[in-house]
Amino acid sequence: MRPLSYLQRFDNVELAVQQHGKGAPLVWGHALMGSINVENRAGLWNWEEVEKHAEVVRYDARGHGNSDGSYDPEDYRWSCMAHDMLAVADSVATACGVKKCVLGGLSMGAATALEAAVQQPDKVAGLVLVLPPTAWHSRPRQAAIYRRLGRVSGLFGAAPYRLLDMLPIPVKEDGRNQLALHTMKGLARANPLHVQAILRGAALSDMPDLCTLEKLDVPTLILAWEDDTAHPLTTATTLAETLPQVHSLIISHPTDISDWTPALCEFLDRLAAPKKRRAATGKRRPAIAC
Repeated sequence: MRPLSYLQRFDNVELAVQQHGKGAPLVWGHALMGSINVENRAGLWNWEEVEKHAEVVRYDARGHGNSDGSYDPEDYRWSCMAHDMLAVADSVATACGVKKCVLGGLSMGAATALEAAVQQPDKVAGLVLVLPPTAWHSRPRQAAIYRRLGRVSGLFGAAPYRLLDMLPIPVKEDGRNQLALHTMKGLARANPLHVQAILRGAALSDMPDLCTLEKLDVPTLILAWEDDTAHPLTTATTLAETLPQVHSLIISHPTDISDWTPALCEFLDRLAAPKKRRAATGKRRPAIAC
């Protein structure tokens, strides 16, 4: 099915939104400095398969891709980005005639979805957290990296990314390298002032505290991969141990994420199943697949 693409204004920002599929709505956020287009090029998902199980609603976060942005780092804190995701979800829920949406995303998108669920859990039918980023004790080091990258962007603008975009750089076909390459290439067309503000906003951000997450009673799927310092397994496993309703934690290698799309589709089907059937399974510890 060909996606429906449109621009929609939410309060003070106009976001680029893409909609496809049929079923309960899944609102999806991308990674830091990414976009819908970057995720498509990285090839992490079979969206044609996912749309058989949900109304997939993807959007470019503020300052990213084809969406508006500001030059204020405060606007790019995860807590503020969550307001945008909830605004998209409210719009979709109204159009679909439902009260709740599944929220999910990759890296920054996962952090945004989690923050949105903490802010308004009554609007969230489920969570899909893919490659949860650094958090808590591992966040300060990553924040320092973002601040340094922000200073580099201030000095050189988009020039390094434009050069990278022109070079025929050989890259491994695994998901991690594909995501990194296409993210960098996408920055060749980004507004350098937006990039600086986004990186500074990311440096100001962190996950909600564990005491708060212990009370977040929302069905959750967590997908992670090995050997990625920006998305450490410690974050994924801590979330799996803390959140009350983790359906499963799947740990893959970046060279083989073929189980991600089926796991997402199965989780969406599980959420769509009659409530009595889901209640009969009871609460259980997450099934960890490696």
